[in-house]
Amino acid sequence: MLDKLRFLMVFIALPVILLAGCSTPQSIPLSVEKRSPIKNIHLEKNVSKPSAIYWRGTTQAWGGALFGALGAFATADAGMTDAEKMIKFMEKHKIDISEIVYSEVSKQTVALKTYQISSVDKSDATLTFVVDMYGFNKTHPFGTHMNPMIRMTAKLIKPNNEIIWQESEFVSDFASENDQGQSLETYQNEPAKLRVALAKASQVAVKRLLAKLQ
Repeated sequence: MLDKLRFLMVFIALPVILLAGCSTPQSIPLSVEKRSPIKNIHLEKNVSKPSAIYWRGTTQAWGGALFGALGAFATADAGMTDAEKMIKFMEKHKIDISEIVYSEVSKQTVALKTYQISSVDKSDATLTFVVDMYGFNKTHPFGTHMNPMIRMTAKLIKPNNEIIWQESEFVSDFASENDQGQSLETYQNEPAKLRVALAKASQVAVKRLLAKLQ
């Protein structure tokens, strides 16, 4: 029993230790002096993302969910990792983490009413978001859910390119608020739930970052 508990603890903690501990940009708190003149901000629409995703779980069967008609996928997925198959699946269903994050940033920034959102030429600073990493982890070794995880960095940049605020946040796959993860089979059969899961993880990360911008 003790060995089983130890295994579970390592299984859960290892991805968090590896990913949260990876190199992240330096934290730059927003000083009162820098914050005072900022009234209007521009939201940068382009949210960069990595070309690869993180994936940790047992080998999965994708089949027609990814490549369509029977037989078509047999050779198409040869040699592809599950992470690569998930990227293909997301592309097929037009699920883009950059668009998801920007949508969350737009909604939450407007709701805060801390700053006025303006065009770039009328702004005092530009708020940018970058997805440093994202992916999926089999949170419980005896479960089926592949929960999303995401780490992103936000910056507030003045027109002269001075970075006056910068923070990063990592939302793990077992964070209590990150509660929309499903099994891969569910994602395959209902792609909309994959979008919802990624949106929830992104929502949590954006909320944490914006809370530091108050």
